[in-house]
Amino acid sequence: MNKKMSRRLKRMTQLYRWIIPVICLYIIALSFFLAGMGMKFLGNTEPEVKPVEFHVYDGADIYSSLKAQMMTQEFASDFKETNHYYFAYDEALLPFIVQVHGDLPEEYLRIQSYLYDESEEAPEAAIFYGMSAPIEEDIREYAIESYNDMWGQELVTEDNFSDYFGEYYLDTTRKPASSAWKAVSFVFLYAFAAVLAGTLILVWNLNSRRLKRSRTTLKAWPEERLLELDGHLQGAQSLAYDRKVLYLTEDYMVTDAEGFDIIPYHAVARIYDTSSITEKRLAAETTDGEHHTLAFVKRGGGIKEAAFQELITQVKKKIADKKEELQDTFLTREYHMDPDNGSPEATLQISAALEQNPSNLFLGAIGALFASLIGVGLWVLIGQVGFIAGIAGFVILKLALGGYEKLGGSLDKKGAVICLIITAGMIAGANLLDYAVSMVRAYFQYEASFETLAYVFANFGSLMSDMDMWSGFFIDLAIGYGLSLWSAAGAIKAIMNMEK
Repeated sequence: MNKKMSRRLKRMTQLYRWIIPVICLYIIALSFFLAGMGMKFLGNTEPEVKPVEFHVYDGADIYSSLKAQMMTQEFASDFKETNHYYFAYDEALLPFIVQVHGDLPEEYLRIQSYLYDESEEAPEAAIFYGMSAPIEEDIREYAIESYNDMWGQELVTEDNFSDYFGEYYLDTTRKPASSAWKAVSFVFLYAFAAVLAGTLILVWNLNSRRLKRSRTTLKAWPEERLLELDGHLQGAQSLAYDRKVLYLTEDYMVTDAEGFDIIPYHAVARIYDTSSITEKRLAAETTDGEHHTLAFVKRGGGIKEAAFQELITQVKKKIADKKEELQDTFLTREYHMDPDNGSPEATLQISAALEQNPSNLFLGAIGALFASLIGVGLWVLIGQVGFIAGIAGFVILKLALGGYEKLGGSLDKKGAVICLIITAGMIAGANLLDYAVSMVRAYFQYEASFETLAYVFANFGSLMSDMDMWSGFFIDLAIGYGLSLWSAAGAIKAIMNMEK
């Protein structure tokens, strides 16, 4: 059948063409995952590199080993207090700086206790393995202070530091790794993110009103009738709107505004148009009580809305002419609900006829949550480039309303109020995330790892207190709520004035 169809009808009847990109995303992610696991099981993630003897002047990122006879207590730790710095002495009693993760193993504890209790028999030397790393300024300062305190005199200064400890320390928290494994991990991370986005799109579309409407239409229209309709489309009047087209044939209206839909003229009981915060919509009610969206356009831009109003006029005239031809009197109750005064307070007056069916609270709330997350991302992005992010609160509200209507089936006062509550929570969450991202960026200068990310979020409250950032946090939150209320005042008032 598809070979005989015109391109326009193929486009409207191919319901699941968006599934193919989602499947491709899953294949890509799974391929990289299996490749990475294969490399791990085959032992290619850690190439066979023999460590060289550690030298404090040879350079960074050299896989090295250090045979130590004694070891001090820690003299410094990282900001997470998980990686600790020690002085280790080799058999010639030369001091080195080593970094060790977590608690010391037994072999290190033995050489540590030997340093502080010389009466014990000398233990077997312990071997440290790791990567050489440059000694940073803060570690240098801690090392100078601690070493001088340990000896009770000023032995080490900034001028002679490299004579004592060199330019590099041994980082035992790092081992050589395959660059291929890093590449696989990096690409898989992005592929996984893409798959997650694809899954959300998949769930969104499978539960959408568009897909349900299209399935209903195709079930009611067999192949022969669709091919006949395709012939009628060749001479149909085409009304373009917002990158879509509404076709008016001799007997039917054909649209894919919210799913593939075919409405016979004789079945139309009335035509009505509505306006909301987010869009203008033209719909038809048929004699069976069903409501069909013929066309809709997003609000914003006087030229676009004026053109859409002209489309509404043409469609209503076409229906009136066809009704007159059919000598029918169904078109006697016409509703027009577009306020011409342009005031924000009037933009959400939704007709009772439009909202015959109550919204699905559960699905609507899920849609509002996921859609508002996009606004949260915008808030954080604006905050990170140094601008006041509060204006993004209005975007969060608009996205929440759109998401609720998309999955919930309609937008009633109950849903709109839920969207306001979600928006209020998302603004607070966005401000919290903004501060967390700022701290992560600051701490990534010291250690860029997932462990650092987990540490910042797990200790967010204490870190905010230590840095005395709570006052700024609440000031920014107050500014954010203030700007959001100011920018969305009309929409909020309109929601409060909606009929239940």
